[in-house]
Amino acid sequence: VPPGKPLAHVPSSATIGSRAVLRCSEAQGSPPPTFRWYKDGTVLPQDPKSSPTFRNSSYSLDPVTGELIFEPVGGSDTGDYHCEASNNVGSPQKSDVFRMEA
Repeated sequence: VPPGKPLAHVPSSATIGSRAVLRCSEAQGSPPPTFRWYKDGTVLPQDPKSSPTFRNSSYSLDPVTGELIFEPVGGSDTGDYHCEASNNVGSPQKSDVFRMEA
């Protein structure tokens, strides 16, 4: 079963230096989909240090649970976030876009 449109839970504001959890969920897909997160239209790599764009960010990303955890939140983490669910059946589905202000 292809995934439906995922739901992104993004805090509208996050305190710099604190912990922020962004969640992505999708209930229809079978097999259960994996999740990717995007910031300002750019996919977030699994390891922020591997990318010049995100090397100043400190986060962990779980493609299975859909959790994106910033610890700590930095000023550069402000942006527009959305997630994408895919399970190799049908096409990947994107969530709405939500802004998080650090």
